[in-house]
Amino acid sequence: MRLHDITDRPSWNAFVQRHAPRSGSFLQTAEWGSFQARVGKRVVRVGFFDRENAFSSDQMVMSAQALEYALPMWMRYLYIPRGPLVAGAVFDTDAYIRALRELGEREGAMFVRFEPPTESATPMAWKGLARTHEVQPAHTFITDISQGEERMLTGMHQKTRYNIRLAEKKGVEVEIGQGSFNEVWEMFRHTGFRGAFHLHPRAYYETMLSELDGGFARAYLAVARYKEQALAANIMIDSAGTRTYLHGASSNEHRNLMAPYLLHWRLMQDAHRAGLRWYDWWGVAPATAGEHHPWSGITRFKLGFGGSRVSYPGTFDLVLQPTKYHLYHTLRHILRKVR
Repeated sequence: MRLHDITDRPSWNAFVQRHAPRSGSFLQTAEWGSFQARVGKRVVRVGFFDRENAFSSDQMVMSAQALEYALPMWMRYLYIPRGPLVAGAVFDTDAYIRALRELGEREGAMFVRFEPPTESATPMAWKGLARTHEVQPAHTFITDISQGEERMLTGMHQKTRYNIRLAEKKGVEVEIGQGSFNEVWEMFRHTGFRGAFHLHPRAYYETMLSELDGGFARAYLAVARYKEQALAANIMIDSAGTRTYLHGASSNEHRNLMAPYLLHWRLMQDAHRAGLRWYDWWGVAPATAGEHHPWSGITRFKLGFGGSRVSYPGTFDLVLQPTKYHLYHTLRHILRKVR
């Protein structure tokens, strides 16, 4: 295969539209790449072709939008979120690895971190690969919103339907695509503290909302209010027929009003009317996880809306410079022990 840099955004997004998985398609869109460039990442966008003179998106057999991460001692690696993407149903593992190696060596990367976009939890044992921590969730939950509102409601847990009706009865209202992030930032901050999860700087979310403001991938805010007070807020992304619940926050006040339930239901109704197919809940605990898993509570909430579990193989490193890679992991282990 031949590797070429791709600068034409429409043809790039057309390939993503045809070949991206249901979950995480936005991570390979040109819009997401522009957003990552705005927050300081170097973005590499390449296509792989069977012939030297083939450049159109319908002749591309594989694509990879990679982010470059700098490491100490002038080392760096590439990260390809939920990719590379492959044209067609045949997944040639040898060609896949050769393409990743070619890209990594061209960029002088110590390793290439990637996430095969195949809907399968089957462990991968390819030569030269090292399994690493998940970056994007390997396990998620997806609701088919094309089935219509009545069937979606029927597929929900009884308690979820009850909480939706309670929020409606109590007067909770939802706005989609409106509201200011300034209004809900403190709620996001407190939710992060309460749940003990990593929160990006405020500018990260604001840049996301401003950069992905239309086109093929669109990010926007949805807010549930009671008497003009924000009780819950989500950052959503629409891309390639999927609406993704990317980030969420809720207030400690008026929790008995069940605002998050109505917020998601209104988003599902709106997505159905907009002609989208899937509602991706973006990350749940594995099916085999017990109640002590840190995501057990949020997983129960998400599964209550009905749908299907979807799993991906996970996150892997293709090691190109083994000695440096070993040194890198040794230093990380030492630093973690010191902290």
